[in-house]
Amino acid sequence: IRKDYFRMAFKLQVIWENENSQKLTFNDGMPSSVHELSKKIEDECDLQGQQFRLQYMDKDFNKFMNLKSVSNLSDKDTVRVVFLNANASCVSHVPDVSPVAHSHSSDFHDADNENSSTSASDTDILSSSDSTSARSSLWPSPFVLPRFPYDVQLKLDQGNSAFRSSGKFLIPDPKLKSGILDALAEEIINFKAYPSYSEFSDVAEALVDKHPCLKEQGSESGYSGWKMSLKFKLANYRRTLRGLGCPEVTVNALKHKPEGKHSPAYGIKKPKKAEVNYCPVFPDGQTTESQEKMRVELLAELQKNNNSEIVRKLMDMTFAYRRHEIVHDSPFVVDFKSRWPALFQVREINAEFRRITTLPLQSKFLYQLDRFSDDLLKVFLKKGGVIRKRIQDAMVPMSQNDNIETKRECILKGLCIYLNEDPQHLVKEYL
Repeated sequence: IRKDYFRMAFKLQVIWENENSQKLTFNDGMPSSVHELSKKIEDECDLQGQQFRLQYMDKDFNKFMNLKSVSNLSDKDTVRVVFLNANASCVSHVPDVSPVAHSHSSDFHDADNENSSTSASDTDILSSSDSTSARSSLWPSPFVLPRFPYDVQLKLDQGNSAFRSSGKFLIPDPKLKSGILDALAEEIINFKAYPSYSEFSDVAEALVDKHPCLKEQGSESGYSGWKMSLKFKLANYRRTLRGLGCPEVTVNALKHKPEGKHSPAYGIKKPKKAEVNYCPVFPDGQTTESQEKMRVELLAELQKNNNSEIVRKLMDMTFAYRRHEIVHDSPFVVDFKSRWPALFQVREINAEFRRITTLPLQSKFLYQLDRFSDDLLKVFLKKGGVIRKRIQDAMVPMSQNDNIETKRECILKGLCIYLNEDPQHLVKEYL
């Protein structure tokens, strides 16, 4: 380590789950140990009480690796926070993952303990290497650039150096531009096959921010041309994946379009914002026939007592099969429920949500409910007439008891009344 390493100013980008990021500046130099750096990140990013480890982007393997020494870090590097406790997938200070209401409320305790929360064994399956979920993280914000091939990175470093010294922009030759776009397309596909317009902007903006020599003169944003090039590159990349049988793109092949609707733009099926694993591939060695046999086996196992572990494993192993059925066939709920009754248990609803989004359903929901409770109360008070009176009656327990679970129950009941629904049917109907 250089003698001035712990004295020179450093900037780090810190990212953690649920699309959170923060820039940290160390004016007095890098902390002398990983422990001190962790403490600094804990304080600055408001992560007190969370157990986590740090990872850095390794330039040799172009992947996040566990940080063992601060000497692995350079100025403007990205550090990722990986939470160690199972329920810390959301941002800091996530509330309890207990059921919405306490046992003292008769309207909210129909489900037993086994069905009212995600068990530790659910978490084990979802985080295991055997899980069939192909992707493991949401779209990053901000987007983290990959490490480019050596020759591409060398030209970019030279271009950035010339830009800083003389302000000269780099006009990439076709080979350099192709190398940049290829690397970006491969990184994008790790998260999405069909990025949105704003997500293409995220990538292009990250590119010109880190490599200012690539900014486009005459462009208001400085990267509009890069954004268009990325869109075309990814379209070509999807064509390659379609030829290899990637299910997420083959579902939009012309042969799968309805009769008389053979247009490439008709009815494109692509994941919604929170869907990370939209249409994953089958596990190794599995076919439609073998997955169907597992589904039938699952129906038989569901009839047995004290068999939740086997049911859980079979549900995880058939995840891709269910997603293919939903994406390709768009079945009615009643038909889908008859084929997959286990999915409609509370435990499996939680597990399936996490397979699709990588996020824990209950803790995420309760965190957002607590976050917007005050705003919801303001909206409720704007209602008039009978609805306002019913909402006020539903809010009475909250004024008598400051328990967080009582507040959640009142807010949910008030929301039901606001939407002209019967709050007595909330849990029975949907959970």
